[in-house]
Amino acid sequence: MTFRRLYPHRRGLAALAGLVLLIGTMALGYWLTLRPVWVEIDGRTLLVRSHLATVGDALQEARIWLQPEDRIDPPPSTPLRPGMHVQVQRARTLTIVVDGEAKTVRTVAQKIGDVLLEAGVKWIPEDRISIGGVRLTGEDPVYAALEAASRQASSRGGRRSSLSEAPAPLQLVVQRAVPIAVQDGKTPYTFLTAAPTLGEALLEKGVTIYAADRVQPGLDTPITAGLHAYIDRSRPVTILADGQVRQTRTRAATVADLLKEEGVQLGPQDFTRPAPSAPVTADMRVTVVRVRERELTEQESIPYEEEFRADPELEIDHQRVDNFGSPGILKRSLKVRYENDVEVSRTLDREWVERPPMNRIVSYGTKIVLRQLDTPNGPVTYWRKMRVLVTAYTAATSGKSRDHPEYGITRVGWVARKGLVAVDPRVIPMFTKMYVPGYGEGIAADTGGMILGMHIDLCYDEDNLVDWWKWEDIYLLAPPPPASQIAWILPTYPRER
Repeated sequence: MTFRRLYPHRRGLAALAGLVLLIGTMALGYWLTLRPVWVEIDGRTLLVRSHLATVGDALQEARIWLQPEDRIDPPPSTPLRPGMHVQVQRARTLTIVVDGEAKTVRTVAQKIGDVLLEAGVKWIPEDRISIGGVRLTGEDPVYAALEAASRQASSRGGRRSSLSEAPAPLQLVVQRAVPIAVQDGKTPYTFLTAAPTLGEALLEKGVTIYAADRVQPGLDTPITAGLHAYIDRSRPVTILADGQVRQTRTRAATVADLLKEEGVQLGPQDFTRPAPSAPVTADMRVTVVRVRERELTEQESIPYEEEFRADPELEIDHQRVDNFGSPGILKRSLKVRYENDVEVSRTLDREWVERPPMNRIVSYGTKIVLRQLDTPNGPVTYWRKMRVLVTAYTAATSGKSRDHPEYGITRVGWVARKGLVAVDPRVIPMFTKMYVPGYGEGIAADTGGMILGMHIDLCYDEDNLVDWWKWEDIYLLAPPPPASQIAWILPTYPRER
């Protein structure tokens, strides 16, 4: 009883499953038999699958919008093959605005210049061409120009068209170039421009305008045919001031005007190279010299002098220092001039003695005391004892040849012999008698070019010369010479070693 009730239900389920299987098999077969075609359009590549016979049918099936002016490669009638590549170049609708008129065209031209030529618009490279505000040239590809215009429109809130609708028409604007004349300093030239203002025209022409240049009329002047512009050029100059180097441009007439223009002020003593009145020339170097002066006080020592005073109560060859002396101080006030912190001069303003020197005062003795000296030949009386360098000579060693008329003749005219002594007359007066230990008595009767100061030369006969070279105490014998002939202060040369 139960089996009979369920059997019709199972037969219905089996029929439904068979129908589903049939439909799936048919769908799979349909999908597997679709022919893939690659379509390149508007810079995008699409994969299209179709059972239709031709390229045109496949594109229509894919809802790709086409117009008669569009270019399809291969043509729409071409049989569809799996893996085929189809290039679609859609004609663009452009509104060309030129010379105050608008003309609408549809084109597949590759370059902007070709689009204009197709539309019968003559143009020159100086004309300004733009689409949607994007500047173009005649050599720019149309597709790239349109894409740039579309992106700019999208950035302003516009909508980019889909493949199933015609691209929105764009406006191609041609602004005609007009001639303008420019007097650039001493150089005139003329050129064509489609720029809206004089400043843009000069910029496009590659004419550099510096901030210090003067352009008449102004750079914001609208361009009109036959416009005349004048450029008063500034000159490049270099200013060296306050440790800085400024490179600038100027139309100033003189150096003074240039410094005023640059805000460089001169102090009362400052100056410039070249002078402020010098005319400004191109590439001039202007050096600002900062001058300052300051007072400087110097001092130097004033040496004191030695003053000798005779003291009759003090024995000869004795001295007494009564005042040791002290140097003075000499001061000077100088004006020191600096140029850019470098000293260039010193000028004496005034000079004064801050403290005068005090002389050294030495008293020397003039009192003569006679004394006795025992010698091998008996006692002698002397009035002065002095230590001198003793040497010896003969007529043959005096420096004169034997045939010389004065050979062997002493200073006082005597014939050279033992007992005569050569002296410095400033120390020992001529004809002074003396006693020399080891030599005996002698008399000052000769001089010599090398006999200076505390030095005597003992004369010997030629056949009995005794070699002397030593310091020895000698004694000047009484009576003493007149006071005017006495050297009260003995020299210090030569010095005993």
